[in-house]
Amino acid sequence: MFSGTIFQVNVESVDALELISISLTNFGEVLMVRKKVIVKSSTRKAVTRTAKKSVAKRVVKKRAGRPAKVTSKKAMMKKSAVVESEQAILKARIQLGKALEKEVAQLEKGVARLKAQLETAITKQQVQRAKKAAAAERATEKGTQAAKNRAVRARAALQAAGAKVKELRTQMKAAKEALKSAKAAQKKYAAEEKLLAKFEKDWARATASKPRERARRRTRKPMAAPIEAPVNETEAIAAPVAEEE
Repeated sequence: MFSGTIFQVNVESVDALELISISLTNFGEVLMVRKKVIVKSSTRKAVTRTAKKSVAKRVVKKRAGRPAKVTSKKAMMKKSAVVESEQAILKARIQLGKALEKEVAQLEKGVARLKAQLETAITKQQVQRAKKAAAAERATEKGTQAAKNRAVRARAALQAAGAKVKELRTQMKAAKEALKSAKAAQKKYAAEEKLLAKFEKDWARATASKPRERARRRTRKPMAAPIEAPVNETEAIAAPVAEEE
């Protein structure tokens, strides 16, 4: 059988085989790593592709839910300068009416405030006049320097109260004039608006398209037959017959 046959194992061949097996193992690991990297990259690309598709679908749904914009010829055509001017005038008149109303309200409040201040100032003036009279009487009776000083101070307070009253009366007069002018302007504006409304109504009625009347066809009436007078038989027999010559 294997008698006499001796197998000698070379040490260098064993080392070479070990090196080959190690290199094969390392190559297999490298292949596994590359496979994992490829799988990850393909998975990432698939996820990105799916996300993009979902975003696109949402955008399409959102756009589909919106009503389509209808662009008419009138919207595409630019407004003429005449139309823009008419609209600007109408807007300005509306703003003018609101401004007049606001101004009248503010002036009425100002007049009421000045009226209250003037009444208070007149009351103080009356009080200071009474104090001045009392201080002057005491200064005359006592004749002391303190009484005279009090009389001087009372006179100065009365003069200050009189100046305040005069100032408030001047302001009151100006405020009343301004309120009168504002009310007149508001009244004029209301009259203009009334006339403009009537004019627009009359103009719309005059320029409104009237329906055409259909032309009537004239038909000739059939001519009536002439009516013959009835002849009495007895008269026809009794009538003489002309003799022939």
